[in-house]
Amino acid sequence: MTDEDKMIYKLTVHRYFIGWVIDKLKEEGISAKRTTGGDRNGDIFIVRPEDAPRVKEIVRNIHNKYNS
Repeated sequence: MTDEDKMIYKLTVHRYFIGWVIDKLKEEGISAKRTTGGDRNGDIFIVRPEDAPRVKEIVRNIHNKYNS
């Protein structure tokens, strides 16, 4: 596997992961969109700032579930 193949694989996994997280947020009633252009604030835009604490909790739970 070339370096380029590894980069493509990582970016593909990342793309699908971000989409999956956005779907999970929608299941929880949280409106979110994918950012574009290498947004320095992250890959997911949370439409309502008041949802941010819940989003952090959901992401933390996902991280703990899959990285423990």
